[in-house]
Formats: sequence, C-alpha cells, structure tokens
Amino acid sequence: MTALITAITPQQLTLILQQAGYRAHEVMNGQRVQIQSAAQGIGFSINFGNAATEQQLEFIDFSFNCTLSIEGQLRPDVIEGWNRSRRFARLSQQGQWLVLVMDVIVAGGVSAAWLQGQCELWDALLSEFIRHLQTPPASLAADIAA
Repeated sequence: MTALITAITPQQLTLILQQAGYRAHEVMNGQRVQIQSAAQGIGFSINFGNAATEQQLEFIDFSFNCTLSIEGQLRPDVIEGWNRSRRFARLSQQGQWLVLVMDVIVAGGVSAAWLQGQCELWDALLSEFIRHLQTPPASLAADIAA
C-alpha cells in the first residue's frame, strides 16, 4: 500500500508539479512561502493554508490562485455564471482583480496520484476559465444569431 500524504511541504508540492510537467518554483510572499507556476499560458500561484505543525513547514491544505487584472467594466454575468456552473473553483472580484481559487485539502490522507489529479483538474479549469471569459453574454449571442 502506498503511504498517504496527510500534510505537505512546499518542496513536495513543487516536485509533484514539476513531475506533472509544470514549471514551478518557491518564492517568499511576506513571511509565507508560495509556489508560482503557469498553465494554459496563465500564471498562477499556490498559497498554503493551515499548518500541520507549529514550525509551519508542513500544511494540511493549500489553494491554487489565478489573479487577472480587469480593464474596463466586467460583464455582470461573468462571476455568477462561472460560480453557478462550476463546482471545484470559485470566482470573485477583488477591486480591479478577477480571482479564481481552487482549494485542496490533504488532511485525512491522499495519494500522490490524487494530488497530481488535482493539478490536472486545475489545468482543465484554467482552460475553461479562459473560454468562459471569451464567451459573449447570452443576450449578445442571441443578437448575433438573429
């Protein structure tokens, strides 16, 4: 039986990402370590959440984060349309930023293959995210079809 991962270090996650074909490197963001990477031509970061130990070297959760700058007005249906139709990642607006976040929890134990699957899910969600942003609103699509 393969040992389950119940807490993960930034170094372990960086290695999992690299083995899955992503470029990934650790950077310091204030007092916390963060992983920076890219998929689908879009940069993203991984932020660590709850520490498994007081030393904060291992974590029981982390989140994939993609932050895009908004130029001009955001269509009203962009955020609610995404959140209504997707289960695994939530979209929000924070000032002039559009933020896509997917949480991953390892507490309780997961396999390395499951973590790689989460990376693949994130990759697929980024692809869907780009298509979602490029899709005209339903009212405009109806006008074009008419």
